[in-house]
Amino acid sequence: MVKGTFLLLSGLLAFAATSARADAIDYAERAGLSRQLSGIASRAAMPLARMESLSPFLTERLAGIRPSEPIAKGRAEVGKTTTSATLNKIRVDFMTTQLTPQRAEFNAHLDEALPPNAVALFIRGGPISLRQLAEKARADFPGALEMNGSTYTAHWPIIVWSDAALTLDAGDRLNLSTEEGVFMLNNGLLSVSGATIASHGARNSGRADFRPFIVTAMIGAMQATKARFSDLGFPGADATSGIAIIGAALFPAKLHTYFIDSDFSNVGSLNLLNTRDVLVSGNRFAEPIGPAVGLKGVSHARIVSNIVTGARETQGISLESGTSNVEIANNVVLGNRGIGIFLANGVRSIQVSKNLVAGNGRGGISLVGGTCVDITGNVVVENKQAGIKVRNSDAVMVSTNQLIGNAGAGVSVVEQAATARLTIDGNAFITNRSGVYGGAASAVALYRNDFSGQSPILLDGEFAADVPRLLRTAAGQTDTAARTPLIFHATDQSSVRNDCQSGS
Repeated sequence: MVKGTFLLLSGLLAFAATSARADAIDYAERAGLSRQLSGIASRAAMPLARMESLSPFLTERLAGIRPSEPIAKGRAEVGKTTTSATLNKIRVDFMTTQLTPQRAEFNAHLDEALPPNAVALFIRGGPISLRQLAEKARADFPGALEMNGSTYTAHWPIIVWSDAALTLDAGDRLNLSTEEGVFMLNNGLLSVSGATIASHGARNSGRADFRPFIVTAMIGAMQATKARFSDLGFPGADATSGIAIIGAALFPAKLHTYFIDSDFSNVGSLNLLNTRDVLVSGNRFAEPIGPAVGLKGVSHARIVSNIVTGARETQGISLESGTSNVEIANNVVLGNRGIGIFLANGVRSIQVSKNLVAGNGRGGISLVGGTCVDITGNVVVENKQAGIKVRNSDAVMVSTNQLIGNAGAGVSVVEQAATARLTIDGNAFITNRSGVYGGAASAVALYRNDFSGQSPILLDGEFAADVPRLLRTAAGQTDTAARTPLIFHATDQSSVRNDCQSGS
């Protein structure tokens, strides 16, 4: 009996995954990994930190996490007009009522932060630079926009209409007055290249929690490259929580929105709502309220090579409400209060790959109510709950991830529909509280996973009774090509994945 058990354990230890780094971790290597994570956290806290600056720490087990290749940004022009923009003033309440589909996304207390009969600078009819805007405002509306060299302070809200474009150039700094309830509303193009937008001044007397924010709505687009955003966000609604892009089905944007190589410091959230074709690449998000990047009802987006640290209330990256066809890759998601990467409420066709997800307060990667989701090649380490959690989701692939030192299970599978299917393939489980946990789970197929560094609990919950079967399967599989899955809760369709190409 003892000899047989020894042989089974030996087979398990030899049963290495083919893609994930698949060996046990000793004390010295675990200490080295902790030092790497500490170095990453320190470097990520530096202003203007980028993925490239983390490269000295992305070695050994973290070597698969690296910046993505440069990405095409899309068109930057606005219409075909060459005429100069005109500048007028408009009642703020009149303008916001024109945004009937989007108005519900605004903080209901916005009016309390504005002075009585508040007016805004209203730009339309063509492109204009921030300097040109300030010069026009000085002539026509004194006191609306103050200019001091390359620093500009807005005392009125700024509205860019659908036929206009406002450009902030390298070295420009636009301060938005907190005290006077200033915000930016863009229905055209807002271009920020090497410039800074930040809140400014004393606390708002009408609403102590007010901070300036930026909203792009309807057919508008925002394009930011090497920009800096700081201290923005009026909490309480998605549109006002920091920087928001709000689309509408009847008003598709004519230009692509993107945020590239930019710095977000103490910005409540970057929210993308009911829009499409968005790129968020190479940015640093530090100390947001959270989520740092939130998508709801978004189609076709890429979130790649970003640093996301220290979300104070919720997730690092969040996808919800039917968001589909999104790539989340090569990001560092570190030390957020909630879940590192959260996918929920009807998400579909999502690729989560080669991210470092570490030290998050409510787990690493969580999927709830999703279909056709691949979670592949991530390093998920030292999160306060499960490394990867799958709940009420179908056609899910969890493959070649390294799951190290998580306070919960490496992979947790709970509350699955009877017909749901999940594949766990080629992952390395190392010193998690348990390897794989099951609770009201459906069919789960395990291939080629390595549990050699996982102790003392290999399988937990409903799956605990299957440990002998896991050991026997591991010991009996020596020919890689001939390996067959170990299936828990097997059904006739257990090994058949949902057709994610056709949507059936």
